[in-house]
Amino acid sequence: MLLKRDHKIEVQICSEAIFSSGEKERNLVQSRVLADRYGLVYLHAKTLKGQLKRQAFWLLRQYQSFDDRRAETFLDSVIQLFGINSIELEMIKLKGVRNFSSSSRQGIMKLSPLELDKRLRNYFIALQEKDARDKYYRISPHDLIEAQTHIRTGIQLEDGRTKDKRLTTYHTVKEGLVFYSSLSFDTDPTDYLADLQRIVHSLERIGAGIHRGRGQVAACLLVDGEEATYVKCKDKGGE
Repeated sequence: MLLKRDHKIEVQICSEAIFSSGEKERNLVQSRVLADRYGLVYLHAKTLKGQLKRQAFWLLRQYQSFDDRRAETFLDSVIQLFGINSIELEMIKLKGVRNFSSSSRQGIMKLSPLELDKRLRNYFIALQEKDARDKYYRISPHDLIEAQTHIRTGIQLEDGRTKDKRLTTYHTVKEGLVFYSSLSFDTDPTDYLADLQRIVHSLERIGAGIHRGRGQVAACLLVDGEEATYVKCKDKGGE
């Protein structure tokens, strides 16, 4: 039964990305990376879900350009998985999509935060907890953040404009790191998983901001540790 199978999203960082916490760190960076108390970097589930949903609507527009019927079935998958709100409903009406629910609803899919592999996380958590008991610290949360990130410098903006002679420093998540988000479903997702795979596979960027901070990624849907085979994805957004 698909409800009992282990579904995950795997995201490999292919170019540096910003997972911003919105916090400043004194004497280090003005924009600190989002990390837990052990120094392990992650991305909020809400942020990940929002960026996947944005990608889903991008795919919907591609289907609308050549196949209205396929656009309608794809939209049904998006609504069932992610839910839909009143603003999105108005946008769909303006696009002229037919045969869809006219009320807001919650989706059946839930995501965990995007985190490093569970085994890796457990190793460093256990190591720090042992260090705390022994009162001898081999690796600190700061050390882990340093290992997962670069510190970069950029132009500081205010209301979309460059501040005169003002620079900002920020963390970027290093290229090559791989993160995972676990999925769960309230009801049987069988009818929608092929479209979910298409959405995940087409995801090309992730991170903070619209124009900057989104690193290039390679993403795929895993089922019981193996790449999903609901569809054969030959290229980004392809079938």
